[in-house]
Amino acid sequence: MSKTFKITIVASGKEPMEFEGEALITSTKDGKVEFKANHTPIITSTIPTKTMIVNGSERQGIFTSSGIIYIKNNELKFCCDAAEKSSDIDRDRALKSKERAEKRLKEKDNNIDIERAKRALARANARISTISMNE
Repeated sequence: MSKTFKITIVASGKEPMEFEGEALITSTKDGKVEFKANHTPIITSTIPTKTMIVNGSERQGIFTSSGIIYIKNNELKFCCDAAEKSSDIDRDRALKSKERAEKRLKEKDNNIDIERAKRALARANARISTISMNE
């Protein structure tokens, strides 16, 4: 049995990211989930988070937004709205997005879309967490 498997992360408007890894760790609405080589076939949805790709002692963090994971025949395909390596994330922009979302959530204005602000805050926090992990 193979110890590694092929991982492909696809986000709209970007070239696919391809990896060979021993594990992919990400989050669903029910919590963290880990996929390893020879995993049984599955389809699951994800939430914005810091996704980890593990290969031996090497760990790479990638911000992934909401998406779908499909694994079959030792290949994992992760299709998401956005995917960014930590080196591609603009820290200042992520911090400003976090501040904006927090401000919107504190306001009592009826014109604020609370769910949209919560999603924006989750994405900003996941980006900041991805940068912090790789520093």
